[in-house]
Amino acid sequence: MRIGIDKNAKYNEENNNKKISFISKILILDQSIGKIISIFLDIFLAAYFYKISSQNILYLSIYNIIGWFVATIGAFLVANIIKTKDKVRLYRFGIFIKSAYILMIILLGEKIINYVYVIGIMYGISTATTGFPFNMIESENISNNERSKYIGYASVATEIISFIVPILLGAYITIQSYQIVAILILVLSILKLIFSFYIKNKNVQKSKVNLKEFNKIYRGDKTLKKLYVIEFLKGINRYGVMSLVVSLLIIYQTNNDFELGGWTSLFSIFTIIAMYLFGKYYNKDNQNKTLRISLIFSIISFILVLCKINITTIVIYNIVYYVFMNIILKITEVNLFDYSNKEPFKTKYNTEYFIYRELFLNIGRMLGYIALLILVGITQNLYNLNRMFLIIVLSIVGVVLVSNKIENE
Repeated sequence: MRIGIDKNAKYNEENNNKKISFISKILILDQSIGKIISIFLDIFLAAYFYKISSQNILYLSIYNIIGWFVATIGAFLVANIIKTKDKVRLYRFGIFIKSAYILMIILLGEKIINYVYVIGIMYGISTATTGFPFNMIESENISNNERSKYIGYASVATEIISFIVPILLGAYITIQSYQIVAILILVLSILKLIFSFYIKNKNVQKSKVNLKEFNKIYRGDKTLKKLYVIEFLKGINRYGVMSLVVSLLIIYQTNNDFELGGWTSLFSIFTIIAMYLFGKYYNKDNQNKTLRISLIFSIISFILVLCKINITTIVIYNIVYYVFMNIILKITEVNLFDYSNKEPFKTKYNTEYFIYRELFLNIGRMLGYIALLILVGITQNLYNLNRMFLIIVLSIVGVVLVSNKIENE
């Protein structure tokens, strides 16, 4: 069977002509603010950790392992709140926790390295109470007909931010200080909280989370198993350690926040173009071809970096990374969320559906960071990043192969 595939020309015409809804605009605005915050936390916080720890990746690895472990446990703890109560209020609580997390970064300054466990726990709690409910909010508020358009335009909006913001943050950190920029990010976090009041809670159920019953469905649903395998592999690559490895390579070559921001902004131009074309022209009939082309370019760029790490190979790799990896991920997102709107997931087991998604995704993330800890953090040998690339590329191959199997069923 094919998930979410509709070859009817009328469907494609309606999907292409339909205007984006108000709730989609609100969610895109929310994602845009969140993207600014994540650029600061994911890219520049990594650089900050790297510098104040005397280029020791051990602390970065520990921070991420703790964060994603707490996020996984947290997803199970908040599941009943999301299913039977108000997931939007939980989302607001998560934004508040993230604001407190940013405030801790501001107050601790360079002492942050001494509180890596506390910071990791705070990060995990904020992730469980924002990322998980937001996935549910997206799933329930965006229709299947609008999903590829929504994902495409949301990606364009966030990638425009990815182009402008890194160079601005990098320059401002260089001129001023890391703490001053953190204060600006805290203000944005508060704005994100305000905009969340335009989001409405939907699909509240009386029955509590029933993982036992959902597990029976999972064991008998081959498509669902494949979707979760893809999420596990994505946790190893783009949604996990891959982002950090890419940032570390740039930091290693530049060792400057302004240059880090500049390169990140430059690479984002390619993603803006790719995501615009994805939102405008993509349809599921050409999914397999798109995935295969993206995989070929990813492997070629990996081979170049594997042969020699220098600024040229890193630039080529990042261009491929920012274009073709994002295309692969957007295709898997469309499939994942489309399937969540099928019965019995849409009405009865939607929360359970995304709990399992968080579980598989976060296990992949933790394993990726554990590999980084062992290969690079403990040995302090940056040349072992080559081995991390091998793990990452194998996981990308896995994503494409499994996605093709889903498409061909």
